[in-house]
Amino acid sequence: MRGASGAWLCCLGFQLLAGAAFNLDGTDPLLKDGAGGSLFGFSVALHRQLRPEPASWMLVGAPQALALPGQKANRTGGLYACPLTREIDDCWRVPIDEGVDLHKESKENQWLGVSVKSQGAGGKIVTCAHLYESRNRVNQPLETRDVIGRCYVLSQDLTVSEELDGGEWKFCEGRPQGHDRFGFCQQGVSAGFTADKHYILFGAPGTYNWKGDLRVELVNQSSLELVTYDDGPYEAGGEKDQDPSLIPVPANSYFGLLFMTNVHSADPDQLVYKTAEPSERLPGTVGDVAQNSNLGFSVDSGKGLTRQDQLSFVTGAPRANHTGAVVILRRDNVNRLVPEVVLPGEQLTSSFGYAVAVVDLNSDGWMDLVVGAPHFFDRQEEIGGAAYVYINQAGRWADIRPIRLNGTSHSMFGIGLTALGDLNQDGFQDIAVGAPFDGAGKVFIYHGSSLGIVTKPAQVLDGEGVGVRTFGYSLSGGLDVDGNLYPDLLVGSLSDSVVLYRARPVIHVSKNVSLSPQNIDLESRNCPHHLGICVEVRACFSYTASPASYSPRVTLTYTLDADVDRQKLGQAPRVAFLDRKPTDPEHQFSDVVELPHQRAPSCVKATFQLQESIRDKLRPIVVMLTYSIEHAQSKRQVQAAALPPLMPVLNAQLPNSQRAEVNFLKQGCGEDKICQSNLQLRYQFCSRVGDADFLPLPRDADGTAVFAMSDQKDVALEIQVTNLPSDPAAPQRDGDDAHEALLTATFPEALPYSGVRAHDMWAGPGLEKQPCLPNLNGSQVQCELGNPMKRGAQGRFYLIVSTSGITLETRELELELELSTISEQPGLRPVTARARVVIELPLSVTGVAIPQRLFFGGRVQGESAIRTEGQVGSAVRYEVTVSNRGQSLNTLGSAFLNLMWPHEIANGKWLLYPLRLELAARPGQRVACSPAANPLRLALESHGQDRSRREAERPEVPSTGPWWHRAHSERKNVTLEYPSVTSVELLVHANITVKSTIQNLVLKDAATQIPVTIYLDPSAVVARGVPWWIILIAVLAGVLVLGLLVSILWKVGFFKRPRHQQAAVPRYHAIKIPREERQLFRQEKTGAMQKKEWVTNWSEGSDGHVPVSG
Repeated sequence: MRGASGAWLCCLGFQLLAGAAFNLDGTDPLLKDGAGGSLFGFSVALHRQLRPEPASWMLVGAPQALALPGQKANRTGGLYACPLTREIDDCWRVPIDEGVDLHKESKENQWLGVSVKSQGAGGKIVTCAHLYESRNRVNQPLETRDVIGRCYVLSQDLTVSEELDGGEWKFCEGRPQGHDRFGFCQQGVSAGFTADKHYILFGAPGTYNWKGDLRVELVNQSSLELVTYDDGPYEAGGEKDQDPSLIPVPANSYFGLLFMTNVHSADPDQLVYKTAEPSERLPGTVGDVAQNSNLGFSVDSGKGLTRQDQLSFVTGAPRANHTGAVVILRRDNVNRLVPEVVLPGEQLTSSFGYAVAVVDLNSDGWMDLVVGAPHFFDRQEEIGGAAYVYINQAGRWADIRPIRLNGTSHSMFGIGLTALGDLNQDGFQDIAVGAPFDGAGKVFIYHGSSLGIVTKPAQVLDGEGVGVRTFGYSLSGGLDVDGNLYPDLLVGSLSDSVVLYRARPVIHVSKNVSLSPQNIDLESRNCPHHLGICVEVRACFSYTASPASYSPRVTLTYTLDADVDRQKLGQAPRVAFLDRKPTDPEHQFSDVVELPHQRAPSCVKATFQLQESIRDKLRPIVVMLTYSIEHAQSKRQVQAAALPPLMPVLNAQLPNSQRAEVNFLKQGCGEDKICQSNLQLRYQFCSRVGDADFLPLPRDADGTAVFAMSDQKDVALEIQVTNLPSDPAAPQRDGDDAHEALLTATFPEALPYSGVRAHDMWAGPGLEKQPCLPNLNGSQVQCELGNPMKRGAQGRFYLIVSTSGITLETRELELELELSTISEQPGLRPVTARARVVIELPLSVTGVAIPQRLFFGGRVQGESAIRTEGQVGSAVRYEVTVSNRGQSLNTLGSAFLNLMWPHEIANGKWLLYPLRLELAARPGQRVACSPAANPLRLALESHGQDRSRREAERPEVPSTGPWWHRAHSERKNVTLEYPSVTSVELLVHANITVKSTIQNLVLKDAATQIPVTIYLDPSAVVARGVPWWIILIAVLAGVLVLGLLVSILWKVGFFKRPRHQQAAVPRYHAIKIPREERQLFRQEKTGAMQKKEWVTNWSEGSDGHVPVSG
């Protein structure tokens, strides 16, 4: 009975549902149920009766069916005939084998119906009971019981009406008994007829100690046939000789069989066996096949296996050599079947030869062979069952490498095989393979072809869809039972159900699609009333089918879909069909067309209109025609008919679609009408302050643009795009119009798109200032460069970006630029624009000395003599101002003010002595300085009045509230160290440094110099007198020198009167000494002044200013 289907299993080597429906009708199969537990469906056969009246039958074997009353047994099995109706339980038992003679036989558990075959339309039927028991000397001490098997032959009307009809087909009866001879013959495990209907085949796998045997007999013996076919019967062991040594397989013996594991293989399924076997010869040669053969387990026959004019017989031995084998035999003239070819199995216990089918898959006149191995397995590949396809090489079987079709794990793929005939009428025979344990069970349909077998299933039938488990255990095909000249398929199971799948006729549709006009002129409005541009689509259909007599009226449903290529790209179609159905999208037109009979064409028309302002004017508009057969019958009509004719199906091997296209008239694309553009891109980073023009950013040594972060700057990318011929000497090569020219810019998060600004230079015919459209978050923008951007066009514009997203961690800016066009221009690739980012801190430092001029003089005192501030001397106050025009520095790190002044001369004496360091805006706030002020720890005086006086003299603080630092330094007595110098210029250096982990910080205007000039005090010069004794000594020395000079001059005749000669004119030479050298001379005389670095740091307040004075 039908049951719930099992779970789906993984598929190997193919997708199960890929060909889920071709021409076997799975929508309306015929289902028949038998008695529960009877194994109704264990074997099946399609049969067509021609006399006395035409009828078609589904013949079903039920080997566990209950016994008939006259059989005196419990279960005997039986044969059932099912008509082609929609009734599920209208099968009836064929009345054969109704009596029993218990003194000669026993029919208990004889398995009648284990096999069933039909000769075809108008032919005979055979069904067998392989466990039929023959008895001798019943109830006597020497009683014997031999399981010889028995077969029944019926006429086409399922009756025993002819001389050879009935159950006397038991060739093992009366022969030597015992299991080593014919005592366990088991005739009828397999049976069949030759294609010419003259011979009947019986497999007896229990003969000769289960070596097995194959018997071939004439099935028709009329007077004419006796003259024509005066031969037989034939057996593999010889009908007369009955010699087991003639069987091409050994007896059932395990002696000498050795199993051992391959320890060198990691494959757990690898198994090596060794046994003495004469069959280990060249593949395909004749010889014994190893132990436990069961020859005759499956049978088939055909002409053209080894010779085209010779009838050969094929039988399987699934236990031969423990791998299985298939033997091809021929008749000889002494009633023997002589082996010609032995095909060994591939894997241990794979049951190679469990089922066989002879079929010409490639229609070359040579019969091919399909062999089932349902127990083949590969754990790693999850294979469970296989079917081997041998494509005949003109009778040379030794050269054949079979094609293995694999089933899913534990599916027993290959346990059922049948030749389907030409299922789709394409000229090639097809096959069906059953896999009853693949889920609920499946049947795979494979088509033949000129190359042999098409390994991808053309159709997969699933037992789950019909509620049948173990679906596909038995198969029968190759016969048309519904009268449409297409062979049908009957599927059996182990769940007491069978299903008939009828083949639907296959039609081959010819179609043609044309468009008018063939080219679209955008300047010509050809729609009715000149309302737009229209294109007419014309589609014509006709069909052919096999046979030629099959010529019904066929209705096709068709759909025209326009601009399908743009739809695949996710772009909107450019057209709309006129007069379409309300339910159709504007780019589709659907309707039906009737084809009255074969080869009768029918045409339809439809018109579509171009939408206004389309942008894509280069790529053609592609129209796709798709069609299918309309099933006009309603469900009620289908149910009313007992067996309605099936609607045809389209040939699945031919596409049910056709495309056509219409092109635009292409101007600006050269003589070949192929637009080959030459878009080129150049770019550079720019910036501007305020409303000024954009200027290029500076570049570093490697040419990379450097962007200094500042609040006052706008950053832009200057883009220049050209469409010029690459070679002016050959302008026809490229540089044609670039249709839908587009620039796509992708921005980083730190630099989102802000806007676009056109440059003054927009040159070239047809170039317009097109907008740039950004996405929602500004990470990408698309700028239209023209549609088309014509030959010779050039354009320049600025993409303005926002710098608000730049952070301290930003090191580099990258923008991806990509040009695109639908014109032909290979090699257009994205380019990356890069700029290095530096963080420019808007810190500046300025300074002033109060006073800027000083005078020196007084009494020299040593360092140890100075105890108080009053002893140091007059004061110099340095006011240093630090300004931050930007944001707070808290996130950047620590900022430091460095002050350097000359604090001592070369001999170590003080020049400027630091007394205080104060923050003007924050009185009392402590500022960390290194080293500290007042290193000698002098006693400081109260500076209330002085401070007021000095602050009044201090320049007014800017209203912006900058940072103020004041360094207060004192000096005294240094002038006595330079007695010959009247003035000295002292320089104080101030700069700002920032300590931070940020590597790309840049400081600008962060250093200054503060000069102070010191002059000799005039009052000190006047007040200072010279002792008298020094003056006296100086006068006496002068008189002595004068006397000596006069004496010398007198000695040399200086005072004599010269002769009157022409007086010589003296010459003088003046040398101008540069000021720099005079300064150097002054410094050499006064001595070198040393400078000592003075460093202070601060923390800023809420107002952004920290002034310090000292």
